[in-house]
Amino acid sequence: MKKILIITILLLIAINSEAQHWIGIRGGYNSSDITIDRFSYRRTDPYSSINYGVVYKLYIDKHTGLQAEFNKLNRGFSYRENDTTHIRESWELPVLGNLRFEVGNFMLFANFGFYVGYAQKMKYKIKTETSTNEVAAEFSPKDSRFEFGFCVGGGAGFHISQRIELLAEFRYNYGLTYLYKPKYNDERIRYIQPVSMQISFGVLYKFANFKK
Repeated sequence: MKKILIITILLLIAINSEAQHWIGIRGGYNSSDITIDRFSYRRTDPYSSINYGVVYKLYIDKHTGLQAEFNKLNRGFSYRENDTTHIRESWELPVLGNLRFEVGNFMLFANFGFYVGYAQKMKYKIKTETSTNEVAAEFSPKDSRFEFGFCVGGGAGFHISQRIELLAEFRYNYGLTYLYKPKYNDERIRYIQPVSMQISFGVLYKFANFKK
């Protein structure tokens, strides 16, 4: 047990001795939809919105790192047979592993990980021939407010100085939880899972240098 503890401490010291810590903000465009009955797409239309949040990156060495975010975003969908869009206002926490390759001040990166989310509010966007209105809605016992899923993406970055980095990123999210609990749903369609694609831009500030 002592040997494991000593090895763990040494690994943490080694990581911290090479680590770069970055923090910043991000914002972008989110397009969301649903899958129904597990990987079967039905006649739905996506919902688009703006998302934003804060970013923390830990570069363990020159090529690997971790990325965590805390985001505010809306996800939604609508059935093509009606004019009502279902919208969930959510908080989201993605945690991703990061691989990067640098050439001068330019950087390419890829990441893969998971996210957890919580739907704070729900509303309906209703279109008529003359107007579009948003109506607040209440969660029912059949609604699942917590979400969990995986995410994969990549992007590019540019160092405009030793401490400031600009980012552009694309990400795909696939939800592994159901928006509605099957045991409460009497309809034929039961397994409804969220999916979304995000394009975002951000700026990061390095508040800790490599320690030599």
